[in-house]
Amino acid sequence: MSRTPSRPKGWSAVTSRHMKRSSPFGTGRCRRTSWPKRPDLRTDARAASDESRDHTLFQGDSMNDETALRDDYYILTSPVAAGIKKLSLKQEEGFIVCDKFGNFRSRFQGELGFYFEGTRFLNLLGLRINEEFPLFLYSTVSSDDSEILVDLTNPDYTIDRHLVIPRNTVFIRKRLLLYRNTFFQTLQFKNFHTHQIELKICLQYGADFLDVFEIRGTERPKRGELFPPEYQRGAVSFKYSGLDDILRSLHLKFDPLPEEANGEEATFFIRLPPQKEWELHLSATALTGERRWNKRWNFPQVITRVRKGIIKWEQERTRIVTSNESFNQLLSRSLSDIRMLETETPHGPYPYAGIPWFVAPFGRDGIITSLEILPFQPQIARGTLQYLAKLQGKEHNPFLDEAPGKIMHEYRKGEMANLREIPFIPYYGSVDSTPLFLILLHQYLSWTGDVAFVESLWPNALAALEWIRKYGDLDQDGYIEYHRESPIGLQQQGWKDSHDSVFHADGKFADSPIALVEVQGYLYAALVGLGSIASQLGKINLQMELISEAQALRERFDRDFWSDEKQFYALALDKDKKKCEVVTSNPGHCLWTGLIDDRKARKIADRLISPDMFCGWGIRTVAEGEPRYNPMSYHNGGVWPHDNAIILAGFKRYGLNEHLRLVATGLFESTLFLENGRLPELFCGFARTMGHGPTPYPIACSPQAWSAASIFSVLSSFLGLSADAPNQRLYFTDPVLPTWLKWVDITNLQVGNERVDFIVREGRTGALIEVTNKSPKVEVVTRR
Repeated sequence: MSRTPSRPKGWSAVTSRHMKRSSPFGTGRCRRTSWPKRPDLRTDARAASDESRDHTLFQGDSMNDETALRDDYYILTSPVAAGIKKLSLKQEEGFIVCDKFGNFRSRFQGELGFYFEGTRFLNLLGLRINEEFPLFLYSTVSSDDSEILVDLTNPDYTIDRHLVIPRNTVFIRKRLLLYRNTFFQTLQFKNFHTHQIELKICLQYGADFLDVFEIRGTERPKRGELFPPEYQRGAVSFKYSGLDDILRSLHLKFDPLPEEANGEEATFFIRLPPQKEWELHLSATALTGERRWNKRWNFPQVITRVRKGIIKWEQERTRIVTSNESFNQLLSRSLSDIRMLETETPHGPYPYAGIPWFVAPFGRDGIITSLEILPFQPQIARGTLQYLAKLQGKEHNPFLDEAPGKIMHEYRKGEMANLREIPFIPYYGSVDSTPLFLILLHQYLSWTGDVAFVESLWPNALAALEWIRKYGDLDQDGYIEYHRESPIGLQQQGWKDSHDSVFHADGKFADSPIALVEVQGYLYAALVGLGSIASQLGKINLQMELISEAQALRERFDRDFWSDEKQFYALALDKDKKKCEVVTSNPGHCLWTGLIDDRKARKIADRLISPDMFCGWGIRTVAEGEPRYNPMSYHNGGVWPHDNAIILAGFKRYGLNEHLRLVATGLFESTLFLENGRLPELFCGFARTMGHGPTPYPIACSPQAWSAASIFSVLSSFLGLSADAPNQRLYFTDPVLPTWLKWVDITNLQVGNERVDFIVREGRTGALIEVTNKSPKVEVVTRR
């Protein structure tokens, strides 16, 4: 290990005249006290809007084709930012997104940086060696999501056309890590030359303190004050005083101390003997309000603590091993992603939705994630239920789209949330979170038998039921509808919540109140599930009442939502009860909940796997040929893994195993081509072609919680897993395996407080279950 505390005497590497080069990281100058003007990607949108000013973009809740230009929460895309490989890491309320070099570049608008509690603190971090940028070798996120690893080397370095240091002489290992509110970077340099070399190492840095919604593209008329950076006692400090009267600051520390430093960059001069190493450590701590800069961790301490936490978390889980190593890697990566996204909150742990745009609790996302992985990680569902119960709506608040008993949609931190520039504080504009909450509560009881916990949430369950009956059913026709009240809330409030996701067969947007088809399926399952809980708690009258409501819903649903023209269920009913006769993936969710008549289930499933819906990798959100179909669209043609997982659970419910095998195989095979071998938020819906993988969606979150959990739901569907923990039974209903799985070995599956270990192998008439170990109290039942 070679360290140099001061600039070497007789330094001879390069002089400043050899070093003046433009930088893709920007100038690094941060002397402005007023806010710098950011690149404006809305110019073309404004021009288009001006040209069509006579056309009203919003008329109450009516919309026309130009609404994209006025979607309040549309995520703007930079072609440069969208085109680079990104790596991400999260730990509690902090996360980072870097490029493949492990850098945060600032000269283009994009999401790279270090974030904490909804604010980007560090937006610029770059490395130069003798004023040259390193050559890229390799980068990855570790398999347990504990750190980002980047391998670099030096380029050819010349002075006056003479080669001084050949490329590939210095190996550079960069390691990036997060712990609590601090980002760590370690740089290891090793000299593989036969002679001593002299290096000038420069770190560039900068802070912008932008709210994540500003980075997404939301404009603000005014901001707070950014102070000039300060350098003293070996640390650089950046400070920003927000309009919310909160001081946010970022503190950089170096080990060893730099020979030269200011508010833009730190410089280190080293002499590195042959085969010797030198290390440089950087820490960046984000502070908000009255937070103090507490214990100063170093990298070895932090990586040890992080990995101990990971090991402890994994010891509590069900262990799954299969015959397919690629599938094993997918399961492992997905589980690591779920662990990384799970965040400790004042109300318990909660799976945050996804990096980078949705690092926050979302009601719908958290519930579906919990449902997907429930058999293997029931504690996630417990935390989700507890958190959402604490934030359940208490009053009628139009600005938040809040009503008593309603389950929240989204909860953000940051300056814009504090100032009510966005309504997510929390925001309740989600039509489906409330029935989904009841579904999860029922399923949690089925798998855990935790009657005491469910009883503690019984008042919340009754409040949710009251919301369904009083506020969810706006016109008392027996269906749940939504209608935005908040002036800055979400226009569409189902899971497909982009502005253009609900439309008629002629392409015109539906006017609200809108009753979505899948939400009626959730309502049906919620009524049935709550009735089952009522039975467990001895509330027989309520049980009978709920069963009657569910039966009545099932009877009228087919009449009101079936499209004779499409021979399929409509996407929705608009305010006039006119059907949106469009073929979409939404009715597939009604297979999962059991709302669809048995006689029509196969017809619906066949339609979902027809060529205009099934692209070869998964089921599209909208059928090819529909007026708003676009395979590159967010909700009108892309493929969402969680959407597919729910539909596959529906295929299983109706015994459609061949449909299940077909789509699940496409979904699994997509991961052999996708970045980091993980299922992203979505990918494009282009038809599968020989030799090519699925086309990525350019700004998809990856990882995304409900996508990561979806593969566990798919596995559950293959095995036909269900439980009746109060009666200590584990069920396998018509278990099957795909051709790419010969066996599945599952250890420590929990049914209540009891354990079951088993191996599943494919047999002649279906999968065979071999129980290798179990608690005596548990009965294992296979149903064919």
